[in-house]
Amino acid sequence: MDIGFKTDAGYRRVKNEDALKILPEKNFFMIADGVGGNRSGEVASSATLDLMEAYLDNHPIEKEEGSERIFRYFQEAVSFVNSSILDLSETHKEYQGMATTLVFVYLSHRILYAANVGDSRVYFIHNNEIHQITEDHTYVNNLIKMGAISRDEAENHKRKNVITRAIGDSAYNHPDCYNIYVEEDDKILICSDGLYEEVSEEEMLEAFNEAKSMQECADRLVLTANEHGGSDNISVICVSLGEGDHE
Repeated sequence: MDIGFKTDAGYRRVKNEDALKILPEKNFFMIADGVGGNRSGEVASSATLDLMEAYLDNHPIEKEEGSERIFRYFQEAVSFVNSSILDLSETHKEYQGMATTLVFVYLSHRILYAANVGDSRVYFIHNNEIHQITEDHTYVNNLIKMGAISRDEAENHKRKNVITRAIGDSAYNHPDCYNIYVEEDDKILICSDGLYEEVSEEEMLEAFNEAKSMQECADRLVLTANEHGGSDNISVICVSLGEGDHE
């Protein structure tokens, strides 16, 4: 397994409120994006990933078998993390109202399992095609699904960045869960919105195809996002599967 990752504040933000965590020994990877406009977004994102890691340590996911049990595990883990973040915000006045997105991937027995809360994403690259696995939890995406606006209209919608689910801030936090079979040479991209708002899927695929390593790929994706404006924090995790990595 080849893994590359990078997080960057971007060109227009003073702070980086994104966080990422790589747990290759557990085949587990995650990104959190502190919600813009809320207090202590960087605390929420960092604490959320630390809490997820603690949950994994205390409840070994390797014991879970089958999609139904793994999805239930994801829901219980997210519930624990959300409750802990709410407790933190209630006991520390300076953290009141903090919130974050959360997206994570787990690889087991030739299956990619993913879950998200908010608008951070997972992409899957297979046979030189890139597919978005997760669905954004945003106000605008809900309008698109209802047919109220087109995708082109969504690009410049005034409520484009309003998310409908988050960790913390008493928001609805139920994760959506996904699974897909993976094969040798398949690749995975996990990212915050700072990447996909600036970099097209075609450019993402080009980076994966041309990079000599996943770290080079991650560096290139962040560089491209910044070259296109860098309007938000940018976080990426790039994973390339080798023989036996998905067993």
